Amino acid sequence: MGSVLRSRGLRHGWTMLSSAVLLAAAFGFPAFLAAGKSATFDEVSHLPAGYSYVQTRRISLNPEHPPLIKELCALPLLLFGAKMPADAETIAKASASPSYQWEFGQRFLYGQEADRLLFWGRMPAVLLSLGLAVVMMVWAGGLWGDEAALLVLALYVFDPTITAHAQLVTTDVGLAFFATLFLLLFRAYLERPGLLRLLSCGVTLGLAMGSKFSGVALVPIAAALAALAALRPTIRDTTENPSWRRGVGSLGAVAAMCVIAYAVLWALYFFPNDPFFYVEGLEAVNRDRDPNYRYYLMGELKPGGWNSYLLAAWLVKTPLPTLMLVAASVVLFLCGRHRASWLDEAFLVVPALTFFAGYSLTSDNLGVRYLIPCFPFIFLYASRVAACAAACRGWARGALVFCLAWIVLEFVVIWPDHLSYFNELAGVPPRGVEWLDDSNVDWGQGLLQLRDYLGEHPAKNLHLCYFGSADPTYYGIIAKPVTISALTGLPEEGTYILSANCVARATALAKLRGEAAGNWLATTSPRAVVGHALYVYEIR
Repeated sequence: MGSVLRSRGLRHGWTMLSSAVLLAAAFGFPAFLAAGKSATFDEVSHLPAGYSYVQTRRISLNPEHPPLIKELCALPLLLFGAKMPADAETIAKASASPSYQWEFGQRFLYGQEADRLLFWGRMPAVLLSLGLAVVMMVWAGGLWGDEAALLVLALYVFDPTITAHAQLVTTDVGLAFFATLFLLLFRAYLERPGLLRLLSCGVTLGLAMGSKFSGVALVPIAAALAALAALRPTIRDTTENPSWRRGVGSLGAVAAMCVIAYAVLWALYFFPNDPFFYVEGLEAVNRDRDPNYRYYLMGELKPGGWNSYLLAAWLVKTPLPTLMLVAASVVLFLCGRHRASWLDEAFLVVPALTFFAGYSLTSDNLGVRYLIPCFPFIFLYASRVAACAAACRGWARGALVFCLAWIVLEFVVIWPDHLSYFNELAGVPPRGVEWLDDSNVDWGQGLLQLRDYLGEHPAKNLHLCYFGSADPTYYGIIAKPVTISALTGLPEEGTYILSANCVARATALAKLRGEAAGNWLATTSPRAVVGHALYVYEIR
């Protein structure tokens, strides 16, 4: 008996230690990497806009995204006394022009200590990512035990897409955190309804909707899950309570949560007089979208894009062993092994499929990052594999260890450039520019690495095709700007540094124009690739 207790104690101690290490990594990896990356495209708008909110109490800049994440990330900047490049009245008048938010952002960041402001502005985003790791660990542990909790943490911590975006002042990871937290609390409410639980659900729903407008999808998701839960009684219900009455009560609770969420949003927007303030923000989402823009997928350019875009992006941007674990979990479920309750399974599948389908049908074809709110539920679904491996012996445990080692190896190999990660489906070595563009390959984050590269390899007659909104001259990068269209013609003599986005689109554009045979990018190998994102060519 004593040996059994000692064995359980050692096992519990090992689980606690492993969890602590993985949680430390969930914070430490993105926090460390954030110091080495320049501002990505959206950060130049998001962080300064958030600072303007907390200083002026007005949501004027960047209204096409809700304010919460921007406000949270701007709070540390108050400690440094960051200066506003314009007063509240000027911002309110000038913000009528969509381009002003980018002008304001550049003046705000690059008129001060940009790297310092960026680093500390990114720390709240890293903390939100850490919070999401904790929520997932608790959820998986409650479903399938300690082994599942460790596996879901490992899948999250060593996922390249998560690590790349957890360090940025953007909305995707923040929405994923508040959405996952809301659904975990909502599951608890359906099990044991109560006023405090109702209030906590309403608050977290409001925070999710205040993070990104796609958070409104949580309302139909919650309604669908409440309807499903009404099919069977909860612990407090009796069999004499008919399902229709339970359904009405649950849907009424969802309505009450929406009212609380509206109050939270009203506070996040600084109590506007217009009761339709959130609807107006929704209408602003696609206000500056170019209907003629050609989206890129697998070497092709197409106006309007593809509904299958995000599925293709997820398949080539997710580590193959993670895909294998997801597939193994599907097999286990179909075989009836390590299933949770039907409602717990629905809480994993319904949000993942709803977000996946919603983004695939409505979002721009710009990046796998749109799917980040699906990732927690995919990882949670796959974590049952750990429970299976713990119950088995031999090859099952060995296969799981092999998959985890493979995931960690790929994470290390791409370090510190996880945003540009592609798995082996994209080629060996991966040829990401032949598959995707935009934030899948380069989002403007490599200027610090480019500065260091040029310090070691000075270049004359420098040409730069930069995909970003940061200021290269702030880092001493003085170059002649080059457009994507110009890259399809014969280049001048000199050194060309091209964003991976520019390489992908210029090659596809030459093909579209019938110039592929003479396209120098298709026949010239780069001298170097800086940060897995910036291609260096020497033209003599």
